[in-house]
Amino acid sequence: MTNVNPSIDRPAEHEFAPGQTVTFAQTITEQMLDAYAAFSGDFNPLHMDDQYAQRAGFRGRVAHGMIACSCLSQLIGMRLPGPGALWASQDFRWLAPVFVGDRIEFTLQVSAVSPGTGTVTLSARVVNQNGRTVMEGDGVVKVLEPRDSRRARPRGEHCALITGGVNDAAPAIADRLAAQGAKVALLLHDATSEAQKTCEAICATGAQAIALPHDTLAHDALRRVEDLFGASVDILVHQAPLTFSPEAFQTLSWSTIQNQLDLNLRAAFEYSQAVLPGMLQRGSGSIVHIGSTFTWSVPPLHWTAFCVAKSALKALTHSLAVELGPKGIRVNLVSPGLPELGLSEDVTERFRKLQAMQSPLRRLASVDDVASAVAFLCSDHSDFITGADIPVCGGQVM
Repeated sequence: MTNVNPSIDRPAEHEFAPGQTVTFAQTITEQMLDAYAAFSGDFNPLHMDDQYAQRAGFRGRVAHGMIACSCLSQLIGMRLPGPGALWASQDFRWLAPVFVGDRIEFTLQVSAVSPGTGTVTLSARVVNQNGRTVMEGDGVVKVLEPRDSRRARPRGEHCALITGGVNDAAPAIADRLAAQGAKVALLLHDATSEAQKTCEAICATGAQAIALPHDTLAHDALRRVEDLFGASVDILVHQAPLTFSPEAFQTLSWSTIQNQLDLNLRAAFEYSQAVLPGMLQRGSGSIVHIGSTFTWSVPPLHWTAFCVAKSALKALTHSLAVELGPKGIRVNLVSPGLPELGLSEDVTERFRKLQAMQSPLRRLASVDDVASAVAFLCSDHSDFITGADIPVCGGQVM
């Protein structure tokens, strides 16, 4: 049987869409019937004896139905989806016989794609040289991918975009990722000069870092990073600036909640969506959002707006992890307890001390604590972790 070159008409790596089609033509020979009979043990005289088949009302030997199936298997395994495809289920309808000498054309078409299950549904149609449909059916194929086939970048070729505030963990995260060899772009809200100082210190070590203006929009930030570094962002770390003051619900306005949703959820949504095309193109990437352990258990009094926004961010993280995991993109959350820095003056010293004493390690989360967890999730050591919410709180939640 003719071999199919897997490089011909094959879709880009694991990118399938309804309507994609491949075809293959094959002339049926006596040798095929003989070989299949020897292999399968099916020596039915309808397939093996011309005279018997003619007495049964056919013009000659009738090809085994599974010969056509084997040709479809060749298409599935070598072209659509291609190497790594595992035929999971199939139903066939044989509508007309195929004879020795017939030239039949096989057509496979994608009818549905399920990224969540990693499956492709295919419709099959087989016609003879006269245009008559001799077989049709529908099947489901599992698209498998070896773990080492992801197009991960070597150490030193990662490109990271980090957003946050001047008093939170963003500068420490930038410093840690740069030390791991990543090219770093840092955007600090309302603190462009501070971002510049951090990046200058990183560059002094021989690493590469740039500061982005604090009012840069997500897609503009991506374009600038790609222009300056000549590489797409494959690491995104988003932390909303800590601009929050506790307030009783009775006096709480929706605008306060909306502000927290914009800073935490909307910004994470926009930056995650902006980096997605580059990550999808290379089949790998890491997104880390900064949450809060206050979404894990009983929230503190009067922190409604903050907890609502962080809870929404947690839901976004889990949803993206499910959707993007099959594409090689990991999405995780790092949730600090009450941080040492960055809180407003309305968060009392008494509340800070109480939070520290409730932690088995008897202190608040430092920026280095958060940066270490983020650096781990952005490294190859966390290659099999997605959808996780890692609490950095000294054991306050377990």
